[in-house]
Amino acid sequence: MPPATGDPVAPEAPSGRARGMIAAIAAVSIFAFGLSLSLPLFSILLERMGASGVAIGLNTAAAAVAVVLGGAALPFALQRVSLPGLMALGIAVMASLLLIFPLVPNIWVWMGLRFVFGFAAVALFFCSEIWIVSAAPPGKRGLAIGVYGVFLSIGFFAGPALLKLIGTAGYTPFVAGAAISLLAAPPVLFAWRDRPNLAGTGDGASLGDVFRFFRADPAILWAVSLFGTIEMGAMGLFPVWALRTGVDEQAALTLVALIAAGNVVMQIPMGWVGDRLDRRRLLGFCALVSCAAAALFPALAGSTWALWVTTAIWGGLVVGLYTFALNELGSRYSGAELARATGALMSAYGLGALLAPPLLGAAMDMVPPHGMFFLLAAASAAYVALLALRPRRI
Repeated sequence: MPPATGDPVAPEAPSGRARGMIAAIAAVSIFAFGLSLSLPLFSILLERMGASGVAIGLNTAAAAVAVVLGGAALPFALQRVSLPGLMALGIAVMASLLLIFPLVPNIWVWMGLRFVFGFAAVALFFCSEIWIVSAAPPGKRGLAIGVYGVFLSIGFFAGPALLKLIGTAGYTPFVAGAAISLLAAPPVLFAWRDRPNLAGTGDGASLGDVFRFFRADPAILWAVSLFGTIEMGAMGLFPVWALRTGVDEQAALTLVALIAAGNVVMQIPMGWVGDRLDRRRLLGFCALVSCAAAALFPALAGSTWALWVTTAIWGGLVVGLYTFALNELGSRYSGAELARATGALMSAYGLGALLAPPLLGAAMDMVPPHGMFFLLAAASAAYVALLALRPRRI
């Protein structure tokens, strides 16, 4: 039976499916390398400019606003630009902006630039996840997402690691981030003909149609919002928390790298488990780990090794909030609905990323320096309560 018009169907040939997945994974992993270098860089430089926790949080939130809006708009953008074309455009915009940031070291100008920066980033993640979920065999979707997560995490690990080597001064880190980001383009160009067919993705739909998934699948989307809260808090404000507890800049960057290292180790096992066990219970377990770790961090501030180990475990397990949610979404939707559901997933992530920086930054200022972790623990506990109260269908 032929696919319905507009379904994001990957090429029929297994070789085409494989090329498409490899290209999408390679592109987004290289892109994550450049992106993860920039996130702690922005926070450290803003701290150096004398910005408050709230100002740093608001600056980080500008990119998250773009993610929320982008998740709603991108399914419709695919009507005018092909999936790999949208990926290539996102790469070019991000690389260009990284060269502009050091020319205008102003907190409020950076806020505007980071809005556009966030829109470019979400375009790449949106497209790559549709490509990967569409091409993966249903019985191995979780494993495919796990492989994607490993390489994505390696990219996120490499950025802070490189930043430790080259430092945060001058133009060098921005030029490095731009150059690395541009390396994501060749894989996209290589597999251009193996892209999923997305014709008709936006036909007969409205922007509100994307947000209806918050009513239909609340536990899935709020899991992703919680992950966005944790990830943006960790990548954006964890280094600031570390600096304010008295550690040096190198140690602060090490903590960010350890979060990504935990991701690398756990992604494939978690993807494999997600194909076999109840994903509702797995989401609840990840949220409980997040709650426990957030409650522990203030007590571990003066204990280097205990802090490092807890950070790596936290980073390795809470990413399941996204991995298991994406797997579940792929099992429920296909075709044009998958594109819209993925847009909702991006918006859910962006909502968490939007709320996290200003709220966590304010909590850090109000209860210095540990307030952000008290708030993260409360958010994780609230999600566990949602699962407990929600009917069986997650």
